[in-house]
Amino acid sequence: MRTPAKDVAVVLDAEIARVAREQHALITLAQMRDLGGDRRHLDRRARSGALERVNHTVYRIGGVAPTWESQVLAGVWGAGPGAVASHLTAGALWDLDGFSRAGRPEVSIPRGRHHRSDAVRCHESTDLDRCTVVARAGIPTTDLPRTLLDLGRYFRPPRLARAVESARRSHDLTWGPIVHVLLRHARQGRHGIRRLRTVIAEHGDRDEVTDSDFELLVLALLAEHGIATPVLHHEVWAGDVLIAEVDLAWPERMVAMELNGRVHREEAEVWERDQVKAVELRALGWTVLPFTWRTYAHEPEWLVRRVRDILRG
Repeated sequence: MRTPAKDVAVVLDAEIARVAREQHALITLAQMRDLGGDRRHLDRRARSGALERVNHTVYRIGGVAPTWESQVLAGVWGAGPGAVASHLTAGALWDLDGFSRAGRPEVSIPRGRHHRSDAVRCHESTDLDRCTVVARAGIPTTDLPRTLLDLGRYFRPPRLARAVESARRSHDLTWGPIVHVLLRHARQGRHGIRRLRTVIAEHGDRDEVTDSDFELLVLALLAEHGIATPVLHHEVWAGDVLIAEVDLAWPERMVAMELNGRVHREEAEVWERDQVKAVELRALGWTVLPFTWRTYAHEPEWLVRRVRDILRG
């Protein structure tokens, strides 16, 4: 015996209410189909006032006042698969100091897809696949380090530094993930890279960015300026004898970069060992470029020029 259409509709309405209750009073066309319904049912309920159509794929329970969160979620869903809340909107969803849950939502979508809507500001991103998507208030959102990088599109280092400090204070975010997001996204012309790098350089040494993070920061700096990627922790051998392991190297050019972080400054034995290593490398024909944190933090352009000149020579 077939279930009467009226009973099916009642069941669907109950399911719509159940699903929407957990997602800011919203339901999507795809979710409706998963429940066994279709657009016709949604549109009938919209004509009756039981639902309100928000955009081409999203409906809201009728009579429920739209919130900022519901507008953001509708905007993300309306932008299609892979879309996430980002930039200023993500800053607000992460509850960073100075970011309010108001204004037109910002959404990022994968490059190659196009979405135009007056309801959201849409960014096409070439590197959205390098971002971990996190649910904030039930809304797909860029992870916190990526959010800080994206905020560099709008804010100069002093304002961006306040956002970073808010993230570190409120979410126990350490410098390591911030350094790693810089490295993952570093390329010429990428918005936010230079400003976030400046914030790390100016504030990271205060709590000590680790020596390994220092290496990743320099890798990101080189990538930002289009310099060939060096080998990390390259071993130099003379026959069966290991002469040295260098921080960064271009083996085909016999160019090594040594990065002298905190441990090199504070321990005389390490400093002396570095000098011996440099002498042995030069005896084998290597060019050795030593750089300190101070050089990276205060003279990054000079560091880049020096490396580029040596590699060209």
